[in-house]
Amino acid sequence: MHTPRWYVAVLPALAALAAGCHPAEADHDKAAAQGAQRQMLSEGYSLLYTDATKIDRLKLALYVKAESEEFNAVITEISRYGDTLEKDLERVARDYPGVRIDLHPLPEMETRKRSALGRDRARRFAPLSGRSRLEYERTMLIGLAGALDHERHLCRVMAEEESDAGLKAFLQASEKRFDELYERVMNLLNREHFKDNTNS
Repeated sequence: MHTPRWYVAVLPALAALAAGCHPAEADHDKAAAQGAQRQMLSEGYSLLYTDATKIDRLKLALYVKAESEEFNAVITEISRYGDTLEKDLERVARDYPGVRIDLHPLPEMETRKRSALGRDRARRFAPLSGRSRLEYERTMLIGLAGALDHERHLCRVMAEEESDAGLKAFLQASEKRFDELYERVMNLLNREHFKDNTNS
């Protein structure tokens, strides 16, 4: 049986009507969904950029107390990666117009809480606080382990949502680097500060 050409042409439109929307509406909904996803990812890139700038400043901790050689090496390596990641994200924002790193997605109370935690840590690490070198290093390393764990998981969930192949590869590489730094911090903690190996 021969199907009329007009029927073939009209069939897609009829299907769209039966579904309750026009093709233009479907395209609009798809674009809106993609825009919402890109906004969500930009919030993630902004968080990553803000954290990278803080990681870069870790080297200042080396001027607080006399520290062990290995602790110095770990802090220096993490700080350098923070500087590298900061510059990489600035390049990404230039090369990919859809990526923003200047958003402030956190609620105001969460932002204030993080600032308060930062000020408290700064006071506790002050040279006159009376803490021993080992206590100081242990406290710093525990805090770093938590921060690096946060960053690697952030990169992971962002990579799962990122549709651009180049950006996905960048996030996966960042996650891998945070994994390596996290393992190094945990190994030092277990060897020098923990009775039992919690990283086994």
